[in-house]
Parts: sequence; C-alpha cells; structure tokens
Amino acid sequence: MQDNENISKVFRLTMVFLALLAAFSFQGSRGLYETTEGRYAECSREMLESDNYLEPTLNYRPHFTKPPLTYWAIAGGMRLLGPNEWGVRLYNAIAFFLTVLAIAWIGATLWGKPTGIMAGLIYASSPFPVFGAYAVSTDTLLTLWGISAVLCYLKASHGRSSLERKTWLVAMWVFFGLGFLTKGPPALILFLPILVWHIYHKEQRNFKLANPLGIFLFILIGFSWYLIVCYRNPGLLSYFLGHEVVGRIASNSAHNHQWYKPFTIYLPVLTLGAGPWLYFGLKIIRKKRLFNPVIFRSYLRRDSYGFFLLLWLLLPLIIFFLVKSRLELYVLPLYAPIALATARGICRNSGGTYILRRVTTVAVLTVFALVGLKGAMSFLPNKNNMKPLYDTCQRISGGNVEEVIAFNKSKLYGLQFYMDGRLQRVSPDGKESWADGSIDGTIRKMKSSASLPSYVLVSDREQAPVLCNVLRKSGLQFLRSNNEYWGAYLIVPAHPSVSTTASGVTTSPTNGSSLAPETSGT
Repeated sequence: MQDNENISKVFRLTMVFLALLAAFSFQGSRGLYETTEGRYAECSREMLESDNYLEPTLNYRPHFTKPPLTYWAIAGGMRLLGPNEWGVRLYNAIAFFLTVLAIAWIGATLWGKPTGIMAGLIYASSPFPVFGAYAVSTDTLLTLWGISAVLCYLKASHGRSSLERKTWLVAMWVFFGLGFLTKGPPALILFLPILVWHIYHKEQRNFKLANPLGIFLFILIGFSWYLIVCYRNPGLLSYFLGHEVVGRIASNSAHNHQWYKPFTIYLPVLTLGAGPWLYFGLKIIRKKRLFNPVIFRSYLRRDSYGFFLLLWLLLPLIIFFLVKSRLELYVLPLYAPIALATARGICRNSGGTYILRRVTTVAVLTVFALVGLKGAMSFLPNKNNMKPLYDTCQRISGGNVEEVIAFNKSKLYGLQFYMDGRLQRVSPDGKESWADGSIDGTIRKMKSSASLPSYVLVSDREQAPVLCNVLRKSGLQFLRSNNEYWGAYLIVPAHPSVSTTASGVTTSPTNGSSLAPETSGT
C-alpha cells in the first residue's frame, strides 16, 4: 500500500512538473502578434499608464468589447515582471497550470487518482491547450473558470453533508461570475451541460442548483462592472446587447461566419490538437467498438459520468456551430472532456502502474517537443510579430525614436505597446475613423518643426512604393531599412553626408542588415 502511494506521488509530481514546464517555458520569448495579442497588451498597458482600471481604452479611446478581468490579469503580470512579453503572458501560464490541476482533480473525483493523474498528463501535453496558453486572449483564463465551476459542481454532487454541498455550489457560482467578468455570456456555456445533467439524473437531486448566496455572488461579481460602466456611459447597454451579443450570434460581419467554418475551425483543433493522444483515443474507440451506437449507449449506461462528458462536449459545441462568430480558441473549454474521456478509456482498457508509466513517458516526450516548438516560434519570421518591426525602428534611429507613424495601417497595437503608446496612424487622405491624420498633414508638421524629432514611418511591403513616392515628392530626406514584411523610414535633417543626387534612390537589402539614404531627387 505504501509503495502504491509512493508511486502515485511520483506520477503526481511528474504531472505538476510537466504542467509548469509546458506553461512557462519560452512564454515571453516570442514577440506580440497582431491583432489580438497586441490589442490586449496595449489595453492593459494603457490601464497601468492611466490608473483607470474600470474603463478599458485602446489607443486612448474607450474600448468595451470585453469585460476587464483579462486586462487586470495582464496588468498584474506587467506589475510583477515589467511591460514585456513575460509580463503580458504570465496570467496565461498560471491559468494553464491551474487548469491542469483542476482537470486532474475532476478525474480523481469521478474515477480515482490514477485516472485523474492521467487526465492531467494528457491535458498538459496536448498541443491545443498548450499553444492556446501561448496566445494572449481571454480563452485560457475563461477555460480555467469554466472547468473550475464544473469541478465544484461535481464535488457538490459527491458531498457528504448539506453544508459541504452548499459550499461547493457557492464556489461554482463564484467561478461562473469570474468567467462572466472575463468574457460575458459565453462564460455560461458550461452551465448548460450541468443543468441538463442535474435535471435528468435523479441521484443528483439531493441539492438545488439555485443556491441564493451563490447566485447573489455570481451577480455581484459578474454584473457589477457592466452596471457601473453602463451608468457612466449612456448608450453602452445597447452596444453590449446589439454588437457584442446579437452581432456575434447572427451577424454576417462576425469572424468566420460562413456555414462550413465550424467544420474547418473547430473539428481540427479538437482532434488534431490532441497530438499523440488522438491515437490513444481512436484505439480505444476501435477496441471497444464505440462506433457502434448500441455498444456506445450501453457504455454510457454503465458509466453515467461518461454521459456527462458527452454532454459537456456536444451541447456547447452545437451552440458554437450555430453562433456565427468563430475562432479556434472558443472551443478550448471543450477539450477538457476529451482529455478526461481519453484518460478514463485508457484506465478501463488496461489499468495498473504499467499503463500509467507508459502514458507518463508519452507525456514527457510530447511536452519536451512542444517546448521546443515554443522556443522555435521565437525565431521563426512572421509578419504579425511586432517585436522585429519595433527592433527595426530602434535600429534605424539609433535607439532614439520618439514617435512611430504607421502608414495606411489601422491597428499595429503590438507596435504601439512596444512604443509605450507613441504610435500615430495616417492614411493618404486621413478620412478613415482610425486615422489620426493624413500623410500630407504629417509631412507639413515635420517640415514646420524647428528641431526635427526622430520620426520613423512604417509600412508593409505592399504600401512601401506608395509611401516612398510620397516622401520623395515631399523633399524630405530619409533612411530606409527593410525586412521581408515591413519597411521603416527615418526622417533625417539635410546633411552633407546624405546624398542628394537627382538620379534617385539606393535601396537597402531586403534582410534589413543595412541602411540606405534616400532623397527627393529634386
């Protein structure tokens, strides 16, 4: 008995180590990607700058697309580790690690410690949740709250006393409240399988879901922010209901609204996102002949919590199929029942220490492979990575850039984050809602400046010829540095060392390794 307990402890420690390794390795090594990561990072940075934690801003304008809990979490990370990638992604690493522990606890509650440890190992070594935690968004944090709420409900259903059941139910409602403060109504997506399960299983009716204290705390945590900002900003309620709820459910302007998109977005990440565990899952289905509807129904009757996992997966997935706004990470909370079902199937198929050792070996190899991929992503070129563009701006200005001006680009929030907010956006005519002005107006401002500050203009490669032509016609002199995706243009005062020949322009190499002077040619 003591030997079994020691073995179980070793596997638990291995699970914890792998979860920490997957969560924190290279978490801050990659630059911020556009647009989501840059948007969340810049919102949080502006919160810290303004000390206004109630009303989020983006580009110093009100930004109410999401409740503030994720921004608070990112801001907290930046308080601890500084305004950098490590600080921005710290909350995701912590949330992923705690999610692994919650899933292991669910498995142990339903089927015993070996299944719980195995479920934790599977989740910690699956590509989908690991790389989900590597991307700055609301979804990893929302997944933590949703899975924690499910855990609390299951603990309540196993409670031995009325007080214990009520305590776990209150905790469940608190976690749903935190989820609502993270992403609004989608936080309740996991309440649906709980509700259906609770209604149709008589053995779970020894307590009521409608716990008065729990519901009060849910409303207090989840709705207080909405009530405050709607009171302070008339008309905001109609924006929440119209744009953020109805628009995302039914509008054809939502992300990936086409009817076939759920099949190409959700199904691949829920299956291929399992990595090597897909093989184990398919092997269990084949060996147990679970593709046979009769055998599958018999299996669910024998293992009632298998039916709960099926509800957990299918009911929210049906809703995600129907809602027209679709992104891969939306279904991240639905990967937990897949990990739990796989662990349960492996344990039922061949229990004992041997299979746990085998699963642990696969998990160790997979986690190290995933960590290697995370590290490689720090070096792989990507147009959406704003850190190399920021480095180019610093290099071309000698580290003294005072302001960056983005030409004909509406976002680049990651670059704005790196520039501590000092980013302006201009377009050819300046009439767009996102534009801070026109390129001609910006050039007039530069020419009228008594002492020319260190301005750097940036554009992508498609817009580079347009911007170069405008700068040449303006008479301003500039240095240019390119990489394969972006061009940076430093406006410089007239200087004898800068060529002003009428023959035109010398271009810099595309690898951005050197600078080339450019003139108007006049």
